[in-house]
Amino acid sequence: MAGFSAEVEVHGLDDALRVARRLTNLGEHPAPLLGIAGAVLEASTLRRFDEEKGPGGVPWPKSRRAGGFSVGRRGPRQPRAGLGKTLTDTGDLRDSIRYEVRDNEVEIGSDGLKNPVKALANQFGSHRQTVVVRHTRTINSAFGVPLPKPVTVTVRGHGRITNLPARPFIGIDDEDRRDLGEAWNDYLVSLFDGI
Repeated sequence: MAGFSAEVEVHGLDDALRVARRLTNLGEHPAPLLGIAGAVLEASTLRRFDEEKGPGGVPWPKSRRAGGFSVGRRGPRQPRAGLGKTLTDTGDLRDSIRYEVRDNEVEIGSDGLKNPVKALANQFGSHRQTVVVRHTRTINSAFGVPLPKPVTVTVRGHGRITNLPARPFIGIDDEDRRDLGEAWNDYLVSLFDGI
């Protein structure tokens, strides 16, 4: 994790006791430091959605919708026009990023999604066969041309192979460690203002 050192100059026993009490309290109740860590890591994770890069600045493979290539049953398809950004179609995944401070830890992750498997599949990738159950679908356009009125069809159950590359959005890199160290340092300096 981030390392730091600090020097506090005290003048007299009363100042020394105040410094000792504040440090002891911080060690026994680390929630403020953990809250800072959560806020720094949440901001970093949200920034990754804007930059379309994972921890360490590794670019995400482009999604088909955002202009990337895909490989179908009949071979490679042509790249599509860039219609948006990777992992930000609806914004649900980005909007689900939260941190939670507990006794002696902070956890950051995806929370509140209708389909939590979506977060796992994007973070780690997914290359498996899935079963698609029978369902109805409303079609508004065909071959890129809008239909005069929507058509509802029933899709029979079938198998489908997912080939989703990993696009890690959660993780800690050197920039996060630096930002975290700076934020903690600022907090510690504020504790000793006026001593």
